[in-house]
Amino acid sequence: MSSDRNENGTTIIGRPSLTFSEKSISLELNSRLALRTFRSTTATKSSQSQRSNRRRADQIRSPARMSGLIPFSIAGLGFIFISLIESSLFSSSSPYHPLRLRYLSTLTLSSLFLLSSVISVFTSVSSSGDLLGASLPLSSLAASLLFVLYAFSGLLSLPPLSLLPLPSSLLDLLVIFSFGQEFIYFYLRRKDLDGIENRYFDLLLVPILLCIISTILVISWPRSSAPRLARAAGLALQGTWFLQMGFSFFTNAIAYGCQIHEKSRANYTIKCKSHEDYHRARSIATLQFNCHLALLIAIGAGLYMFAVKKKGDSNSSGYRPLHKEVQMGGGPSRFTLDSDEEEGEIAVESDGPKSDELALDVPEENGFVEKISRD
Repeated sequence: MSSDRNENGTTIIGRPSLTFSEKSISLELNSRLALRTFRSTTATKSSQSQRSNRRRADQIRSPARMSGLIPFSIAGLGFIFISLIESSLFSSSSPYHPLRLRYLSTLTLSSLFLLSSVISVFTSVSSSGDLLGASLPLSSLAASLLFVLYAFSGLLSLPPLSLLPLPSSLLDLLVIFSFGQEFIYFYLRRKDLDGIENRYFDLLLVPILLCIISTILVISWPRSSAPRLARAAGLALQGTWFLQMGFSFFTNAIAYGCQIHEKSRANYTIKCKSHEDYHRARSIATLQFNCHLALLIAIGAGLYMFAVKKKGDSNSSGYRPLHKEVQMGGGPSRFTLDSDEEEGEIAVESDGPKSDELALDVPEENGFVEKISRD
């Protein structure tokens, strides 16, 4: 306790005086409290600045992301349109018009691929100086040029011009080489081994391989419609998967915990925060592909049932009564089944003379032969 004396000599009792250790403890507590306050304010300001920087980065990257989304969307819609043309070849009375439209669509889509590759090369070199991003699009030029050659050759071989009359088997062989180059391009496109985009590219190899196998079967059985329908299904699956890749890579539809890292227009990779996020993102990609495959099978089965029903209705109108075909005379006739006559014959007898009889040989079925006679 501290005490002071006034002028009259009385003692005034005040508050107890703090020792040196107590003063140092209180000073330390005050400094810690001030340090915590400073840290909290600093963290708040840094988080706000990080949010603002992220918003600015998103605003800056949004045109780049749109520039990546547009090529994938155009490629997907182009493949779907070509698959519809491929499937319409069987219902068209004149196949030359769908063939010309298919060649024109293939030429347009391949030319757009070439243009996109050239733009990616120039933007990677000029804007960011990314040499790897400039070299990646060059590897896709071989497949695009082969598709352009196929489309030009097909257009020149169609009547009425027929400037370059090539057999359909040679054109299909050119398509096999084109799909083979596309397969090699996406199989070897592994810039970052841990990137999630590799799983999407691996799944894209399935419809490409389906197109290659179906085209080989088209060459082997040119009059069969099943291989061409399988190729149309492969093209449609490529188109839907290109659309899925565009939205998964360049929008917020990507898996949680993963983010795209772009150095240039063609040089990008998708990285995740943890090992569990990588597994979840790969599983989501496989599930998405299974959904696309199931949707394609459901739509294909529905269209096939509709086509079979329509074909059955059109064939039902071609039946004619049997008596219109076998009636030989002008008088009335009566048909009876007689199984006691000679095997392998159908006798049609009329009320007229014997010279009007008609006998038709029919192969045996089920071990017995039926004979029809007209009395």
